[in-house]
Amino acid sequence: MARFSQRRGRLGALALAMFCGSLCFVPAPGRERSLRSEAEVASAAVALAALTPSEAWAKGGQWGPLEGKASSLVHPTAMSLFFFTMLYTGFLGWQWRQTRTLGADISNLRKQLPKDEEEESAATKSLKEQISQLDAERKEMVKEGYKDKHHTLSSIILGGGIFFTTYGVFNTWFRAEKLFPGPHLFAGAAIVVIWAVSAAMVPFMEKGNESARTAHIALNGVNVLLFAWQLPTGFEIAQKVWGLDIPWV
Repeated sequence: MARFSQRRGRLGALALAMFCGSLCFVPAPGRERSLRSEAEVASAAVALAALTPSEAWAKGGQWGPLEGKASSLVHPTAMSLFFFTMLYTGFLGWQWRQTRTLGADISNLRKQLPKDEEEESAATKSLKEQISQLDAERKEMVKEGYKDKHHTLSSIILGGGIFFTTYGVFNTWFRAEKLFPGPHLFAGAAIVVIWAVSAAMVPFMEKGNESARTAHIALNGVNVLLFAWQLPTGFEIAQKVWGLDIPWV
């Protein structure tokens, strides 16, 4: 891409020199040009020179479309979507937790049922009605498949979030050949680390470790707050990229 841009630049410069040179020589008798023709030739030369893209790219065009405005807006767009996906994933995780706790509550209530009661008392009837109501509620929640949905979206956030975070870092380097240390960069790195640590809790959670479940919930709560705090700085950076005088692709 860089060689192609340089070649076009040389062709544009050569065309400009040829047109300018033609204006500097005295025309032969019988072939005089009018002022209008000369103006048209000069305009064409300027147009050809304007076609050279070597200065249009952020860093000379060696990275091609990766330096473009469209590529630079991929990261902020994707991360905005991931933020709202995180909120919905958190809701699904909480619903799955409620499904599990309902199962535990039902088991505890069943243990309170008398075993050797000849005639069913009012308290026993009330207890059975409560168990039946909770059991129906739990079955409806199980049908919703909160666990599978939570797991699927969490996997997408983990893989996609890390990919688009890294993409944003490299895109900044492609465009400016340097990074800009600050709250946005450091908070983004912390979010990725928390995603990884939170996912590492899952095998222990599957074995019923309540400490791992508590840590998983706490880490993701912190991550949502950190992500929300980071959004304004990301929006400011996106506005700056939008205002850059660079091609879209």
